[in-house]
Amino acid sequence: MNLSVDLGTTELLSHLTDEEIEFLESVATEFEYAQGDVLFEEDSEATRFHIIISGKVGLELVSPRRRPIVIQTLGPGELVGLSWFFPPHTWNWRASALNPTKTLGFDAAAVRNKCAEDRNLAEQILRLVAREAVARLHATRTQLLDLYEFPR
Repeated sequence: MNLSVDLGTTELLSHLTDEEIEFLESVATEFEYAQGDVLFEEDSEATRFHIIISGKVGLELVSPRRRPIVIQTLGPGELVGLSWFFPPHTWNWRASALNPTKTLGFDAAAVRNKCAEDRNLAEQILRLVAREAVARLHATRTQLLDLYEFPR
């Protein structure tokens, strides 16, 4: 597939081999979202994950009694979606475009299947997802401290 982005130059994927990049390119599709468009809903099946090309995506906590709360904002070069890699392969958050956004969406099942065959790719993807999960946990913790820390 002809993509407008060279995945090999994407910092997020810079540690992958040329063959691994070629595989990811073969299962990638470019997407465009308008402001407010939903990339995925909480509890829905995690069929694809995204890398943002341009724009911003909000990871949102949805409550029946309130408007969605943006827990974290992601920008160009960042990974949208971690739950696709782990059973039960359902999203823990809702993701919405905060402004006009372009992404590369990757077929999650195809990547999981390839990881089952290729230990090196599986290890690299697991490291990527784990690194992102730790960073997001830290960002969420910091945000909660900002919200709930009381002056002494």
